[in-house]
Amino acid sequence: MKNSIIIGVFCYNRVSKLKRCIDALLKNPECKNMDIVFFSDGPKIGSDDTPVKEVRQYIDNLDGFRNIIKHYREHNLSTGPNFRKGLTFLSENYERFIIVEDDLIVSSNYLKFLTDALEFYKDEQSVFCVTAYVFPIKAPNYIYDTIVYKRFCSYGWGGWGNRFTNIIWDENDLNNLMHNSPGFKKRLNAEGFDLVRMLKKQIKGTISTWDIQMQTHVAENRLKVIYPKLSKVSNIGFDEESTNTSGVNYLITPIDNGIQRTFKFTPATNIVAELQLQIKAPYAYHTLVIRKLKNEFIKLTNTVKSAN
Repeated sequence: MKNSIIIGVFCYNRVSKLKRCIDALLKNPECKNMDIVFFSDGPKIGSDDTPVKEVRQYIDNLDGFRNIIKHYREHNLSTGPNFRKGLTFLSENYERFIIVEDDLIVSSNYLKFLTDALEFYKDEQSVFCVTAYVFPIKAPNYIYDTIVYKRFCSYGWGGWGNRFTNIIWDENDLNNLMHNSPGFKKRLNAEGFDLVRMLKKQIKGTISTWDIQMQTHVAENRLKVIYPKLSKVSNIGFDEESTNTSGVNYLITPIDNGIQRTFKFTPATNIVAELQLQIKAPYAYHTLVIRKLKNEFIKLTNTVKSAN
């Protein structure tokens, strides 16, 4: 019999960010009655292991949760494999789980929103997961607190263990899917022109990630993702410490003040085109081009500063 629900935290060598993350999470009153598991990646070969030790020392002295489980990797797996192992553990041992990364600051109703949403949509097999992040949304007459969309969002989310058994992780299998599933590239890029490019980078080994595999699963199986109307999480990961986020921080969005404790969930069949377009806007082709140019300018500026 699986356990009911757990919080999963993924971290590496950023103890200051992890402290801010957990301090915010502990403002959720549900923490004291919930288990938490830390997936702490190991140090890279030849690197200073002090930052990783500092992260683990912080975890070893932490309280505020019912139980604290520690998965300390002996060696560095990198972001993608660490998530793959962690998500596999969660899906095999828990009916539901809530994910937090060490560069996220959550609202005090983050856990309440996700646990209630996981309960509400538990029988909707077309729903893959629930996220607590959303770009700024203008919906003055929209009566619900959630929005149905079709793109996976990794910035604070929750899922059901039985919906993660068929994720394709292997690069060769992903490559076969991309080239042999009719209409796959068009279907994947329908929710953002960055997605096929990201998948190709993952297959080539240029990046080590995990969320593109999730979106591949969502797109190929025509699944849905539940978004909030107002974000319950902010990202503080756009700096030199980060592995997969840098440059222009396009994730800035209004954050819930945490006061709301009951939510009106939209039916999974309620597709609102206007809201979907708003969520998709940051991944439109022209927006991605402008962001790339800005990022290249930032890199060039930093290179010049370093040279001087």
